[in-house]
Amino acid sequence: MKNINSIVLDTTYVLPLFGIKIDLSHKFRDELKEIWKNGIKGYNVYLPSICLIETSFRLFSEYRKKNDFSILERYHLILPTVLNSPIKIFNSELNPKASLIASIIRDAGHSDFMDCWIAGTAATLQGILVTEDKELGKVLKTIPETKSVIVWSWNILMKKISFKSA
Repeated sequence: MKNINSIVLDTTYVLPLFGIKIDLSHKFRDELKEIWKNGIKGYNVYLPSICLIETSFRLFSEYRKKNDFSILERYHLILPTVLNSPIKIFNSELNPKASLIASIIRDAGHSDFMDCWIAGTAATLQGILVTEDKELGKVLKTIPETKSVIVWSWNILMKKISFKSA
């Protein structure tokens, strides 16, 4: 039975907290702030820990271009906000089932292993994966271990929850 009370967020939805610009809709920033502050009523919301590693890689990339230490500082300054939010951190890289499913997804053709771990988290928690990665969603439908994972974009999430915060 699916745990439709679990939502697993992709890295896209943590990046803005660290000053990395993502623009999905005119309300995106406000919606995202609300979720990070209050969660989503009726749902357990998870961020795979691998998303934090992916975020640090994005910050390192930005740092290499600008050589500005304040870019690197963002990680340790914002991390307490993430850790003290109602969003739960799931250690996909330390979970044998999530790691196995991630490897299966990679073997099925999805080349971004970070995304594979994120999707492996959704499969392990039997939750809803929120991602903008349409190709990942297509691959998941071809794999027995992940074909029942529900995949929503941010816009679908906002429609489904009617943006009711916890």
